[in-house]
This record gives sequence, C-alpha cells and structure tokens, in this order.
Amino acid sequence: MGSVFITEHATTNLAPSADDAATRFAFSLLRSACLDLAPTLRCIEAEPARALLQAVEHRTADRRGALARTEPDAVARAVDLAVAAGQVQVVLRDAQDR
Repeated sequence: MGSVFITEHATTNLAPSADDAATRFAFSLLRSACLDLAPTLRCIEAEPARALLQAVEHRTADRRGALARTEPDAVARAVDLAVAAGQVQVVLRDAQDR
C-alpha cells in the first residue's frame, strides 16, 4: 500500500519502499496514539471524547473522498485510499470501544 499523504505535506520525495515504510510507521504511531488517548479522554468526559473520535473518523472519510477527487491517478489509487481509510477507521472505532 502506497502513501496516502498528499504532496503538500511531503518533506522529501521517498523511494517507494521508503514511502511504504514511512506510511506503516505513521499508521503505527496513529494507532498507538488513538488507542492510548481514547480511554484517558473518556475518563475526563466520555461524550465529548466519543464525539471527537467520531469527528476524526468522519474527517478520514471526507479526506479520502477529497483525495480521490484531486489526485491525478485517483482511479488507480482508489483501492489504496479505501484500504488506508478503512484501517484508520478501524483504529478509531477500536479506540471508541476501549
């Protein structure tokens, strides 16, 4: 799976294998942060925490749609974007359930 980061946020042009490694690393950090943060946020205030996680989940879906519309090779990347967004949404749902 290639990177789903848009080029305006890229700091360097990475080789495909480095790009894949960076993507996996970023996803791993995102997953850990969400899973660690969710219970703490809910202990402070459950409903606002749940609303925040749901907002991030919706933003993920919106961003996927925006990338699919703006990327020049959007059709070719649609499956990659769907898989990546699906993985992020699974993490966010897991975080909400913890």
